[in-house]
Amino acid sequence: MASLDRTLDLFSALLASEQPVQVGEADEAIWAYLAAYDGLEAQSQALNRLGQGVAGLDASSAFMPILLDALDRHRARLSEPSA
Repeated sequence: MASLDRTLDLFSALLASEQPVQVGEADEAIWAYLAAYDGLEAQSQALNRLGQGVAGLDASSAFMPILLDALDRHRARLSEPSA
């Protein structure tokens, strides 16, 4: 499990990296952050807070679209009706 601050710090490091970053790194960090929250509603709220934090990070990085796409996939997953 990871805190919001720790997750945003990791994203900042990925955004600053000169090496190509894989989406798996972002997904792992998002999963680790959301693991602390039980239930879809709590995870959705946590993901919204994470999205707000990401909005304040370096938008000029080539990694930002990958990160935003990963966040969008998690939003879509959390909004799917349960089977």
